[in-house]
Amino acid sequence: MAKSKKEDKASKKALSSGNLFQQNAVSMLYSLGKQPDIDEVLRKAGVARHRLKILLDDDEIAQAVETRIDALLATPFRIEPSDTPEALLLMQELKEWFTEIASGAVNALFFGYSVLEVVYEQKPEGYIGLQWIGEKPMQWFEPKNDGRLIYRPEGTGQEIIVDQKLKFLLTRRKATYEQPYGKALLATLYWLNFFKQNGFKFWAKFLERFGTPILLGKCKESETSDMNQALLNAHAQSVLSIDADDDVEVLTAGSNGTAGASFETFNNVLIRQIQKVILGQTLTSGTDGTGSRALGQVHENVRKDKLNSDIRMVTPTFQATVNALCLLNSWPKHEVFLGEKTKQLNTEQAERDVKLKNAGANLTQQYFTREYGLQDGDVAELPQGQPEQRFKAIPNRRFSFAASVKDLSQEQQELDELADPNMQLLSDEVIKDLIANSTGIEDLQEKLFALAGGAETSQFNELMDRALFAADILGYVHSKEGR
Repeated sequence: MAKSKKEDKASKKALSSGNLFQQNAVSMLYSLGKQPDIDEVLRKAGVARHRLKILLDDDEIAQAVETRIDALLATPFRIEPSDTPEALLLMQELKEWFTEIASGAVNALFFGYSVLEVVYEQKPEGYIGLQWIGEKPMQWFEPKNDGRLIYRPEGTGQEIIVDQKLKFLLTRRKATYEQPYGKALLATLYWLNFFKQNGFKFWAKFLERFGTPILLGKCKESETSDMNQALLNAHAQSVLSIDADDDVEVLTAGSNGTAGASFETFNNVLIRQIQKVILGQTLTSGTDGTGSRALGQVHENVRKDKLNSDIRMVTPTFQATVNALCLLNSWPKHEVFLGEKTKQLNTEQAERDVKLKNAGANLTQQYFTREYGLQDGDVAELPQGQPEQRFKAIPNRRFSFAASVKDLSQEQQELDELADPNMQLLSDEVIKDLIANSTGIEDLQEKLFALAGGAETSQFNELMDRALFAADILGYVHSKEGR
């Protein structure tokens, strides 16, 4: 008991001192001035983060980046709730500026962070909407590890803490306390692009030197200078006249193409590495260019994973835009969702639920809404007093005749289930007496009508029509199935 009291005092002491509501492990090294970029790749390369955009001029990087951006731009979106007048206005604003918001926010993937500025205006419809929204140069801003965003106007030396609720929208990728600038994907590609560009320079010099054959002249009696001049003229005119004792040879880089094959291998490796960094996978990765359907499916799955990752990164920026519009117009809260609305059906789970239902388990509407992505109202409730019609092939024996109960078939059991359990016009003993005293079907029918004359005509006819119709339909089905 004494130990528990000590622990309680310790917790209350920590709470009273405020340690639970603030960060204690805080470094004051970068409290003043701009925090340096600690990215190791950028530090060793001596390149500023915003200068990574020069990598987008590379054809392979630009193509892979466009593929990833286009997948995000083609993603559908929706507003929930969607049946309010405000939702229609929000959809109108987002449709107009979707490309600008998505393109600006997704740049955080390539540079680590991006900043969008929003300009509002009064719309003719009477609400405050978007006049302009777009990305501003990232070097003007500095994200802090405590969530603040610092704006430094060029040439002023001032530091302004900007508003991130209405005016500026910050998007970051894999930001940490130590690295609030986020992880730039283009930084990973820096050295790959460096070797790719220098490899092309080496190849260009190689072709310049060895692409054109070199003429080697061997002269005996004539002067060397005369032979040299004759070879230079031969390069321009492709004609050469020499003495009978002189000799001219053609020197090439080699007929086996070793240098060309080496450069092609080198370039292909770099291209595959670039594609794997940006797209996550290539169709020929690890298969020496052969490819397969299974590998294509893997590529498709990885592509979806990358798209889902990009959607998760930019969704807070879209939500911040919606929140700002709702706040300025005093609208109720709305949520924006990017991606397909429908949820993929889990076949194994659906088959399991069918078996549970047939076994008598009553699954609630909350279960279907949660597990199958349904909305409220998608699953209709049965009206009270109307039982659910289904065949369980379980005998519902109202007339317990000893001769018939022993050999009831599945078809007879299903037909028996259609009968109303509340309709008990005649008892079993009366039925037995009628069968024993009847001479035929017509005689039995007349006696049944005589005994059931007290029932309502509409009720009797309705039950009789249902039974006859069900018997007729089941008869066709069972006959077709050979039962």
